[in-house]
Amino acid sequence: MQYLINASTYLVDVIFSLALYVVLLRFWMQWVRADFRNQLGHFVITVTNPLVIPTRKIIPSIGTVDTATLFLAYLLALTKIVALITLTYGVSLFGIWSGVFITAIGLLVQSSIYLFMAAIFIGIVASWIAPHSYHPVLMVARSISEPILAPARRIIPPIAGIDLSPILVFLFLNLSLKLLAAPLLGFR
Repeated sequence: MQYLINASTYLVDVIFSLALYVVLLRFWMQWVRADFRNQLGHFVITVTNPLVIPTRKIIPSIGTVDTATLFLAYLLALTKIVALITLTYGVSLFGIWSGVFITAIGLLVQSSIYLFMAAIFIGIVASWIAPHSYHPVLMVARSISEPILAPARRIIPPIAGIDLSPILVFLFLNLSLKLLAAPLLGFR
């Protein structure tokens, strides 16, 4: 029986994580005004539009923030946590709702940080392999990572053509995981 629970937990975790990352990718691509006119952008729009467009009729954007997409990401995080708790412990959630709501915020923060880390890592690897490539994934990664790399480049300018700013940004993102996401994820 435990094997079935483990397999179910794994499937729920993978499916909801992938969905959450796609919705967060849409949110951050819109936030940084990344170019959606490529295969990755079309994929993200095509997959998320069936949920985002109806939600926008209920939840309008606030300024430049696409609150409908952010709300959907929050709902995915919340649903993932509820499903995992139910599968793992088989308990009803009465009495722990406040913890679940805050943990979902922590999951959004953690997933966003991991998305930024992945974008920076893709950019680093691509700069070694194909520094002047215009691959769609690379262009999206650069669009997402540039707003957080640019301030770090002002602090640590490139030395002899080597950009060390990702080290500072990874340090900041890891600290954010430990000081911001972890307390939210561990909230009870």
